Parts: sequence; C-alpha cells; structure tokens
Amino acid sequence: MTRQFPLTEVDHNTPSPDILFALRDSHQDTCPFLSESVFDDLSENYAAEEPEDFLDALGQELTCFEHVLYELFTDSDSYTLTILPEDKIEEFKAELKVQKQKATQRKQPKRKAGTPAKRIDLGKRLPCDKIALDAGYKVHLTMDCIDEILWLDYNMSVGNGTSNTRRYCSAFLNIKEWPPKQSKDIELLVRKIAKGPDEVFTALVQYNTINENGYLADKNTSIVTGTDIAKIEEWQCVHKDSNLEWSAMKWFGGELFAADQNCVYRIKNITDFPNSCEKVLELKSGDIRWFPKFFVLGDKLYLFMQQCIYEWRKKTGLFKKGCEFKKVYTIDGFNAWDFVPVGDSRVAFQVRPKSVPRGKTESRLTLLDLATGKESYYPCNYGYVRKWTNNRICVLPIDVTSKMPIIECFDFDSGEKKNLMYGALGKDSVYDIYEAICGTILVGREKNIYRTTGLWDFMEEAKD
Repeated sequence: MTRQFPLTEVDHNTPSPDILFALRDSHQDTCPFLSESVFDDLSENYAAEEPEDFLDALGQELTCFEHVLYELFTDSDSYTLTILPEDKIEEFKAELKVQKQKATQRKQPKRKAGTPAKRIDLGKRLPCDKIALDAGYKVHLTMDCIDEILWLDYNMSVGNGTSNTRRYCSAFLNIKEWPPKQSKDIELLVRKIAKGPDEVFTALVQYNTINENGYLADKNTSIVTGTDIAKIEEWQCVHKDSNLEWSAMKWFGGELFAADQNCVYRIKNITDFPNSCEKVLELKSGDIRWFPKFFVLGDKLYLFMQQCIYEWRKKTGLFKKGCEFKKVYTIDGFNAWDFVPVGDSRVAFQVRPKSVPRGKTESRLTLLDLATGKESYYPCNYGYVRKWTNNRICVLPIDVTSKMPIIECFDFDSGEKKNLMYGALGKDSVYDIYEAICGTILVGREKNIYRTTGLWDFMEEAKD
C-alpha cells in the first residue's frame, strides 16, 4: 500500500488497548482524531472481548468521524488494518484491484454509518482476567488438576520444507499464579496423569511418531513414571503393550489400575521393571461410546464402564480370595460420561433420558449415594459435569445459545442452584472449571483462560 493508505499489523490475540495504540502510531499524521478520549473509552469497554468484536466496534465509531476501517486478507496470523476517509474508498478499492488484494470493511452489523458503536453492558460481564492460548494449543480435558497444572495438546499443520505435515506435542500450564506460565513443548502426547503415593506421578503417554502421511503412527499408550512433571520426557517407561490402548487410570491402595474400552488391569509394583499386569475385568464389546472412568469415594474404588458402575471389593464365597469389580449400579439412559465425587459416598453424573421430545436438550444431574442406594435428580442442560469445590458441582452446557446458562452450579450443602448466563464472558462459553490458589479458573471454548475471584457472588447478584 502507498503512504496514503498506511497499514498496521497486529497479532490476532492483541488486546483492544494495544490495537488502538498501534493504529494511533501508524496513522498519527492522517488520523489525528484517534487521540480523542472516545477511543480510549471504547477500547476499555471492549478490553475483555475478542479482538474481532473490538475491531467491529472501532470501525463503527470511525464512521462518526467520516472514516472507515478496512482489514486486508493475508495468510498470516495477524490483522492487517488501514484507516481511510470515506471519500477515498473508491480509490482504495481501485488500488486493491491492481494489487489483486482482497479486503473487507470492519463495522458493527445492522448499524448505520455515523452511528456510535454499541457499548458492552459491563454490569452483565463477569469481572475476570483473561489470556488466550496460542494457535494450535487447547486444554486437554482430564477432569483432574494435578498440582494445579493444566495439560495442553498441540495438534496443528506446520510447514516442512515445501510441504506441510502435522505436529503433535503437549505442554503444561501452571495455574498456581496469574498470569499462568506455560512450559516449553513436550515431545509426547500426555493423555492422563495421576499422582500416586510418595509423590510419584504416573502418566499415560503416546509417542508422537509420524507416518509417511504426516499423521500419528503409534496410537498405543505407554505408562511412564517420575517425580518432576517438568521432566516428563525423561520419565521411565514402566509398561507398554502394543495391543492396548488405555484411556483411564487410577492409583488405589498403592496399586495402579488402568482400563481400555473393555478390560481393566491391575499393575503391581509399577516402578519396578518388569512388573505384573493382571487383567481383573473383561467385558464383551457393548456400549463403548463413552470411555471408562475411575473414581474414589471414601476408601472405595469405583469404575464406570459400558453404562454400569462397578465397585472394587473382596470376592464373596468360602474359597474365593482376593478382590474383583462387582456391578453395583446400571444407568438407565445414556450420555453418562463424567463422574464427580461428592463427599465420601455420593457421586454426581449426568443422564439424558432415552426418550427426549424433539427440540428438548434437558438432561438430569443424578446424585447417587452408593452406600445407601438413594438417588436425587436435578434438571439441567446437556453438558459436562465438573467439580468446582467439595460440595459445588457444575454442569457446563454444550449447545449454548442466547438466554442460556454457560454454568449451572449446584451447591449440595446449601441446596442452592445458581447460573452464570450467556454473555458473562462475551460470546465465549465454559469448557472446564478448576479451583486454584490464585482463584477460580475457567477454560473457555474460544481457547481463552479466565481467572476470577468472585464467581459465586456474581451469580448471586446476577439473579436480581
């Protein structure tokens, strides 16, 4: 572009105040009105929003000054922007045509030129801090937050000479402090991690060997152990079976239990090599839409597999010794995939009835007492079930639309239910929730990580 149409490049994750600063710097000669306080107020109003939303608002506000904001289409991970007077639009488009360049005007839809940008009602926004994950990274959902560390997946096409291939690796995010610190890339795919006795960690990992087509060649999982999470690549591989694809594991009674879709194994003396791997449960191929899950209530180990809950208990009978997984509960319905302990004997999970009227997404949160068999039911939207605090369970709806909650929180001590409504995080919704030393951590679906310290009180105020 000519000096008449100077360009400004900003990263896709750049917050609104920094976008405004960059535009002021490159357009200070052509657009001195950018120094007016109305633009500072606008960038502050949109500080917690996505850069996309701020650019539309900024472009709308510029029409009040008879200027427009254009974004040029490029192959980079940046916004390429320019501001020009309205009477120069045709000249700008002609120059684009000569250079075979495409661009689009950024402004708020359904608002006329000359109308100020729509402001965000900050009273409906959750007060929080936000960071955005880099392109290619996402939080790996494990339902566990081991030592306040979140695991990240990286799965993205990358340039490799004249061709592209996929890169697979992991990283971890330390959420003990804010802003959280991300580790360097780990050349493993970390699928699960558990903390055992004597500060020993165990992880299910996949080695990221790439085949000739650029995709993962070895999908089998191995068990590695160590004591320093930062050095997980150096941990000892203590068990690998080329025929097994484990998807769940749990420490219990000093032994490690691992499961694939149909079988459960007990591994004794896990840190020794060789170690013994004993199959303790095998089911025929059945309802395997959901991966198995282990959970502990009090001093008992439980397993969910193929729509049933099993308890690890002593075998019954005069001549039977040892323990076995005994079926104790069958789930009537489907989509039961998360199991969250509540106290020493209760577990919360979601069930969607087998028959759901068209257009309905309502499910029920079941609170099952495995000591007494008593069940309680709570209507909720279809989504993930997560632990927030010891007695607060959250349902995070999947199909979120306007006027829906993005968090449904059940407090089983007080009997209260509170919601965080759509719009509290802008256009984002919640993918996961963790309680950390620095506050409550929310993982957004738009790859944003939020930190707040007043979620429960905010939901109370939002009811009014």
